[in-house]
Amino acid sequence: MSSLVENNIPEFRTTFQPVLDQDGFLINQDDLVCREIIDLSLMVIRTSKDHKKNANSIKDIFNAESPKSLSVSLNDNGDSFLWISPDEIWLLHNRNNKDQLLEKFKLLPKGMTTTDSSGAYGILEFSGNNVNTLLSRWMSYDLEGFLTIGKVVSTTCGQAPVCIYRNIEGNLLMMVRHSFSHYVAGLLKDSAKRI
Repeated sequence: MSSLVENNIPEFRTTFQPVLDQDGFLINQDDLVCREIIDLSLMVIRTSKDHKKNANSIKDIFNAESPKSLSVSLNDNGDSFLWISPDEIWLLHNRNNKDQLLEKFKLLPKGMTTTDSSGAYGILEFSGNNVNTLLSRWMSYDLEGFLTIGKVVSTTCGQAPVCIYRNIEGNLLMMVRHSFSHYVAGLLKDSAKRI
């Protein structure tokens, strides 16, 4: 007789699936596209108080620079390391590589821990010339003036806490807690009709 753990096969479910159109877009209009990114997973790395040790560990284990305050760093595998706070880094990685990353996490030194938060957040990607127009209706942060490529900030979209950054292609990515996903989707879809 096999155990439930041995027979447990993870099933990936998207956060925004019920509100996407048949082509997988939340918004798809001239100069404004918003789609859910489903091939990325989110791991939270809690760091120690020793910043030099943290930087060395991230370099040695993940072949990446530790992100500076309010910034993103990348490694050769396409993993993104987002600075969230002095003791928290979010790692966005291809979900197909999760097993390899779990092995690497075993190498983290004492004082550094990880949590798989993939099921807790959905990731939206925005592109087009009207992205700032859409989001400025619901965010107090000046996206156009201050959110440069490689910068990450925590802010709100309406009443929902979100984390946003611009990737190297210049597109904006927004991480939304699953519990706020339908609220945020409703704000965005309704506002997009007015652009």
